[in-house]
Amino acid sequence: MTGSISLAGRAVLITGGTSGIGFHTAAALGQMGATVYVTGRDDARGRDAERRLRELAGRECVRFIKADASTVGGNQWLARRLHELTDRLHVLVNNVGGLFNDRLTSADGYELTLAMNFVGPVALTQALLPLLQQSAPARIVNIVSSAHAMWSGDPFADLHAETSYLGLRVHARAKLFNLLWTLALARRVEGSDIVVNATNPGMAWTTTTKGLARRAMPTAQRFFWPLFRLIQRTGSAERAARAPIFLASSPEAAAFSGAYLESNARPAQLSAEALDRGRQDRALELGNSLVASALTAR
Repeated sequence: MTGSISLAGRAVLITGGTSGIGFHTAAALGQMGATVYVTGRDDARGRDAERRLRELAGRECVRFIKADASTVGGNQWLARRLHELTDRLHVLVNNVGGLFNDRLTSADGYELTLAMNFVGPVALTQALLPLLQQSAPARIVNIVSSAHAMWSGDPFADLHAETSYLGLRVHARAKLFNLLWTLALARRVEGSDIVVNATNPGMAWTTTTKGLARRAMPTAQRFFWPLFRLIQRTGSAERAARAPIFLASSPEAAAFSGAYLESNARPAQLSAEALDRGRQDRALELGNSLVASALTAR
């Protein structure tokens, strides 16, 4: 793929691009000729990733931006910083996310899984939409998870998991919100020459999965923990990056919007709940509301 597609003159932002799936996505797009901006929390790791990505691309085409993805204000600051660095953005890959063993909250007071996987991407996309529209044709690629299908019940109840917390369960809910918002956003920007799609990249042995503990799983599934970890360890981040790379770069992917792709870069059938437009619109409105009322919001 990297040898047959040219992204020369294209600008790409990949959040959480200093390691794992985001790093391999950035490497491929940089090798295709794109100017790539990657974000991360740690300055030393970010500078090291920037150096390695430049070496892989054979050009000074990669720039690291240290940013806080856990807060609305941090994502809005990132958007302003990108505006300072460039006047164009053709691809936004909302890759950053998180899965936590214990209940934590962001500086906005939001449950951290919800903040990282849903509210942050909404805030960043909202702030960068004018730049994407100015640069169109453009693409938004949202990284979700097959875990979204694990959620049962009303996702809008106990929004910040104050009544009960289980790591994998709140992760499933956050990824479901991200998917619902993606589908609603695709309809909202229809006709603007911006395509919006989501993908489940598949299992990968990344920093997030390495930090997962047995207590994050439902009690009934904890017996299978050793097998679950074995499967995780065999997951390749480079292989998992294939679907995001396809959505960000392939000419074929410019022709559709509002799709959900599995790790093989093929469209997958969604549940009736995920396809419910009323629920999609409600998720979009929720995201906008959480952005507007965040303590760190601009």
